[in-house]
Amino acid sequence: MVMPSPIPTCHHILQPRTPFLTNIATKINNDTITIRPGKTTLSFSAIKSTATTTTNDLNFEDTVTRFRIKGLVHRITALSSSNTKPQMLQILEKVPELYQTISDFNHLLMALVITRKPDICLRIFTKLPSFQLEPDCCTHSIIIRCHCEENNMDEAKRALDTALEKGFLPDAATFTVLINSLCKRGRVNKAREVFEVMGGKGYKASVHAHNCLLKGLSYVGKVDEALEMLNDMNATSLEPDVYSYTAVMDGLCKVGRSDEAMELLNEAVGMGVVPNVVTFNTLLQGYSREGRPMEGVAVLEMMKKEHDCVPDCVSYSTVLHGLLKWNQVVAALGVYKEMVGVGLEVDLRMMGTLVRRLCKRSWKDRDRGLLQGAGEVFEKMKERGLVVDQGTFEVIVQALCEGKRFDQALANLYEMVRLGYSPEVIAFDKVIQGLCDEGRVDDAVSALVLLHANGGVPNRVSYDVLIKELIEEGRLFCASNLFCAAVKLGVVPNREPDLNVIKREWE
Repeated sequence: MVMPSPIPTCHHILQPRTPFLTNIATKINNDTITIRPGKTTLSFSAIKSTATTTTNDLNFEDTVTRFRIKGLVHRITALSSSNTKPQMLQILEKVPELYQTISDFNHLLMALVITRKPDICLRIFTKLPSFQLEPDCCTHSIIIRCHCEENNMDEAKRALDTALEKGFLPDAATFTVLINSLCKRGRVNKAREVFEVMGGKGYKASVHAHNCLLKGLSYVGKVDEALEMLNDMNATSLEPDVYSYTAVMDGLCKVGRSDEAMELLNEAVGMGVVPNVVTFNTLLQGYSREGRPMEGVAVLEMMKKEHDCVPDCVSYSTVLHGLLKWNQVVAALGVYKEMVGVGLEVDLRMMGTLVRRLCKRSWKDRDRGLLQGAGEVFEKMKERGLVVDQGTFEVIVQALCEGKRFDQALANLYEMVRLGYSPEVIAFDKVIQGLCDEGRVDDAVSALVLLHANGGVPNRVSYDVLIKELIEEGRLFCASNLFCAAVKLGVVPNREPDLNVIKREWE
């Protein structure tokens, strides 16, 4: 016998760990609804502040309730595929069986939550008095979370106050969702108020609730307050987890106190906390901001060797960006190669920056190894089909000329023209002069013709070098034609072919 697919319970749907519904993956077809909840389990309790406990109106262990919500999900999904939101609202308002009891109404709200329509959920809630129904604790809790999802924190706080005034006590999960949402929007003082109300109502705030506040304090730069709260947690039975330490480390790094963040990491490890890749990325970003990219490289090595933590794309990209920003070119090439070696793709802009820095460093230090590295990165960019900007093309051409790799330089000039770029005259001049130095006059003339076809005019030095080479090869007529072409373009070469010699040759 095939068992029916489970309908998610209230605590499965409304998770406080992440933004509202972030961890919910919903699959709806004719037969099944599958919800993948997060790890934290919550529940709604209809608890009066007088400590009188009643049964939750939404009993998700009840088979009838589960199938009722499943049916509502299907109906809402069908409505949303063929109607606008105002039309959906009008249709839902005219279905009398949805509003016979507050439990029926909560069923509908939960179905709207599952189908990710918090705005309609809130609109339906405003119609509640017309159905002669009174909201219960579960109703208020859903509405608080919907306001958080809609980024209306004032209304979310007002909904909490209303619930408390009516004698309802939403569960700790609902308080935590509100605290988290307020902190994410920088409203830490309001979040602290909710945190204190939560404690005043007899709840012992969870580690997650503390983490939300720690992250909020760090986000607005109140790092010392976050450190104090972390120390208070350590002084109680409430042990901070990796998220607690990471939140405070992030705050320290953002205000230029990365060394203290490293000390906090060591403290966490000493207490048995296992750091994750996000923890290390926080440190990497801190060192990069402070202009200490080589310490970021050390952290990258520490991740792999001491903590068996595999760096991700963010880890490598952060270190690479810092190295390039602070001009640690050789180390940047090493990190790039390692990144490519583990199968990660490097950002186009960073690849372009790496090519340009390697080229400039190669012709400054006369280092052929750096030029080779620049060439490899450049070719990788083209292999991936990335759009290489004109500046990167021109720098690689100049570097290739400095490295006496004129064939590659000329090939890249042709590629630039094919892509529609208009290379700077200086790039052509370097190629022309370099080819002439190697006695490859015909190739140099080809580069000159390409430049002319692209609307450019070589400088006087290029004409002088070409005319000199042509004369030395005895090609006086060609030299004379080139001289005349230069004059016609407004460039007067320093060296003019001897017309008497040309005349005698013709005689």
